[in-house]
Amino acid sequence: MKMQAKVTGNGAPLVLIPGGLTGWLSWEPHAEHLSKTRKVVRVQLLHVQYGFENRTLPKDYSVKTESQALATTLDELGLKMPMDFVAWSFGAQVTLDYALDHPDQVRSLTLIEPPAFWVLRAQGPMDAEVKQIVAMLLTLHDDISEAKLEQFLCAVGFCPPGQSPRKLPQWPVWVRYRQSLRNSEAAVQHDDDPARLRAFRRPVLLVKGTDSGKFLHQIIDALATQFPKAQVVEMPGGHAPQIVSMDRFLDQLALFQAGVGN
Repeated sequence: MKMQAKVTGNGAPLVLIPGGLTGWLSWEPHAEHLSKTRKVVRVQLLHVQYGFENRTLPKDYSVKTESQALATTLDELGLKMPMDFVAWSFGAQVTLDYALDHPDQVRSLTLIEPPAFWVLRAQGPMDAEVKQIVAMLLTLHDDISEAKLEQFLCAVGFCPPGQSPRKLPQWPVWVRYRQSLRNSEAAVQHDDDPARLRAFRRPVLLVKGTDSGKFLHQIIDALATQFPKAQVVEMPGGHAPQIVSMDRFLDQLALFQAGVGN
């Protein structure tokens, strides 16, 4: 399997992997900016494509399905050199798996709040709040109702305090893409070996959003202790800091990538 891909601009390749709800739509403004100086590759996660088309995911669907599709897609595009990867949410979990499988293809890795629950499991029993989040995510299959969508959005940090996401301007778009959330079980059940994190020698930028889900910050903090070359930044925006704080994010990304070769 391979992913849909869009390529814009010229220069050193930079790959943008989206979150698991609205897919590559979320990277449009970033791609427009970055493609002025870079060859920007945007991919569409398989489950987002399936969800938007209201198709059932393959029975053997997993994080590995997505990361292998990413590898196939980049190979078919002729991109076989070390590249900069920037990935968000479930896309960051997929990209983490890809990077650990293909470290020679990675120049730098930027991960924005990946739901890599396996990193927490490796540390010991998860706390009650994280277990509650996991239980909720495991209910996201078959038809995703608007009520389940609302639950998900509040769990990851898209809901302002005391406000329903139904009141936000993004709600109609989220509703249209809500069947993409059928991937949630795969996100929870994916497992890996922390030794692979410790063996990964490429520079890693880990991004937190202020007021996002507590479990997402816990995962970032856990990853930071395992990667040999990691730095953590936090900026406003809940689970979408790269969107809400776009200028600051792009500045931080440029600074990080500029130092990769030093």
